Amino acid sequence: MSSVGYSLEAKTKLIPADALLKGDCGILIPAYNEEATLAPVIKVALESGLGPVLVVDDGSSDSTAQVAQTSGACVLKLYENQGKGGAVYKGANVLETSVIVLIDADLIGLNVKHLKDLAYPVLNHEVDMTRGVFKGGRLATTFAQNLAPFLNGQRALLREKLLALEEIKTSRYGIEVLITQAASKEKWHTKDIELANVSQVMKEEKRGFWQGLKFRLQGYKEILQTVFHIDARRNRLKD
Repeated sequence: MSSVGYSLEAKTKLIPADALLKGDCGILIPAYNEEATLAPVIKVALESGLGPVLVVDDGSSDSTAQVAQTSGACVLKLYENQGKGGAVYKGANVLETSVIVLIDADLIGLNVKHLKDLAYPVLNHEVDMTRGVFKGGRLATTFAQNLAPFLNGQRALLREKLLALEEIKTSRYGIEVLITQAASKEKWHTKDIELANVSQVMKEEKRGFWQGLKFRLQGYKEILQTVFHIDARRNRLKD
């Protein structure tokens, strides 16, 4: 018997089926074709001792799910790609912890302290959400995060607030924009957390320049679509 209360859809699979995914805190890692970068991230997540670690394999065509299992994480396997927003939403339904720490699957330089620094302010009821900010890592990713910190995927937040944002199901890479907008609109208590020497493997490095650039541009497109959708909704409300 699975311990989770969420009814799994036919095109998803929880591995192991009886995974214990409850408690005060859990770590959720959305992953799409991240077999080369995932294992070290899972290792740090498990070493943190914060709670269960769930990898959502978002319809990967590589060995992401197998790497996640071998590394000791639980896996929610989606047989159709949902995009980052959809993967996070499905994972948050399964990971029944009060606080969810969201981290990307391609981080470099992540350590246990980073994860605890993200989690504890929310666990201790100091804030509703923390947001990681890269500092001192690779120049390109640090610059990008400083330019648009609201796009950072490293966060800890209350599960109930995450699940209340049903729009993230279809937001794909627009998920961080939606979370940031909700935090501002609903006046969440938030705190930025410095993630010293953390960076990410760039898409062009993982998938080759042209394929990586294609993924990057698609991500920007999804982010802009989310921004335009939010603006359009605001205008309708004004009218």
